[in-house]
Amino acid sequence: MSIYADFIIFIIGIFVIIKSADFFTSGAEIIASFFKIPRIIIGLTIVSIATTMPEFTVSALSAYMGKGDIAVGNATGSCLANIGLILAVAAIIRNVKFNPMIVKQELIFLMGICAFLFFLAWDGKLDFKDGILLCAMLGAFFSYITTRELRARKNRKEEKSGPEPDIKKGSIKFLIGAAGVILSAKYAIIPSGINIAHYFKIPEIVIGITMIAVGTSLPELATAIIASVKKMEDLAAGNVIGANILNILWVLGVSSAIRPLDIDIKTKMLTIPVMFVFAACVFLFARTKLVLTRKEGITLLLLYAGYIIYIVKFAYN
Repeated sequence: MSIYADFIIFIIGIFVIIKSADFFTSGAEIIASFFKIPRIIIGLTIVSIATTMPEFTVSALSAYMGKGDIAVGNATGSCLANIGLILAVAAIIRNVKFNPMIVKQELIFLMGICAFLFFLAWDGKLDFKDGILLCAMLGAFFSYITTRELRARKNRKEEKSGPEPDIKKGSIKFLIGAAGVILSAKYAIIPSGINIAHYFKIPEIVIGITMIAVGTSLPELATAIIASVKKMEDLAAGNVIGANILNILWVLGVSSAIRPLDIDIKTKMLTIPVMFVFAACVFLFARTKLVLTRKEGITLLLLYAGYIIYIVKFAYN
């Protein structure tokens, strides 16, 4: 297949993902309304799992095939893209509002697991025990979220207004959208992106951090953009933060449990600390008025662009 065909497939995949994300967020909204679940929880759990499936699939398969650099680069690069590209673009389109709970708990938790990942990676690898520990932390996180929301729902007064949401229609839209974002990423964007990167002779770790990370993050990007345009900014914020938590605990956890992953010195001393800095920036921006503004989105985007330029031009040359 020629490089031109890869570019065409890559572009078609992007269009499919954007349309699928439209279905996806609409379905999630209907499901949330039917079960009276806040959108923010849908974003942190169901939507985040579905949109993180491409990262999980690519990293788990890469670990199994002994391509540890791609597995690590994909997961860490996706964390950076989720904040520096996706959340930034969503904020540039429309100010992103944060649920107070996201700022007080989930963002602090994200910063904590970034620091914990740095500690685990200090010896230059993530092994089976590290992977199981990360997965156990994910289980504890989801258990806490579920318990917290069940308790909160008990204390909320039931309000009945408007027609009953069509759960069947919502479920069909959600499943079609989820399938679209996952399949287009896995079978169109990722393979063509790898071929394009190899054509230009980019190292595998850089491929993982840049081309593949952005490719596997396109579901989150499309979901965040659609959610922002539809004034569902809390879903966009919850999806991005939830996806980053999943990238660290689920994607890296399962991948390192499959096969130990080597962590190169630049990932340990540059990429993981930058992940923490990005999460801290969002926390500092959002903690005052619970809003990420257009100017703050531009700041995050510029920081991300600077990181990518440094990685591509200097870090691995």
